[in-house]
Amino acid sequence: MVLIHTLCSLLSYVAFLVAFIIGLLFLMQERQLKRKTMGALFHRLPSLDLLDRINFLAISAGFGLLSIGLGCGLVGSRVILGRWWVADPKEVAALGLWACYLLLWIVRLRSTLRGHRVALLSVLGFTLVLFTFLGASWLLPTSHPYQSTLRRVSVS
Repeated sequence: MVLIHTLCSLLSYVAFLVAFIIGLLFLMQERQLKRKTMGALFHRLPSLDLLDRINFLAISAGFGLLSIGLGCGLVGSRVILGRWWVADPKEVAALGLWACYLLLWIVRLRSTLRGHRVALLSVLGFTLVLFTFLGASWLLPTSHPYQSTLRRVSVS
């Protein structure tokens, strides 16, 4: 269960990284179109519509993997610690990340928000991923096993 939790969580971060990169590419290409300065990058990138769809697929994959990772983490916590929820800063940050991407996913799924705004939110959302992955472990006191593993690796 812990292996699935870790693997799905890390893969979700990778999917959100892809959404971040695609969001940046979307914003750069859109800027070139608005300024009517088509650089070398413009001719190599897919259309804005395709970038928007790839961004949504990456967000969907990341959200699904994060949901599985969180679910397995809750079950693993119940088995190992006897409690479903410890309210560890790492857990709180991951739940906040999940809620933000759930909102972004629902709004994009309902086609209420598209293009520029979704690309911008996927770029901004990645800061939450970085905070959840690194910041919650380094800046906040946590008992999450991931933190102790990081500290052992950095000390060696």
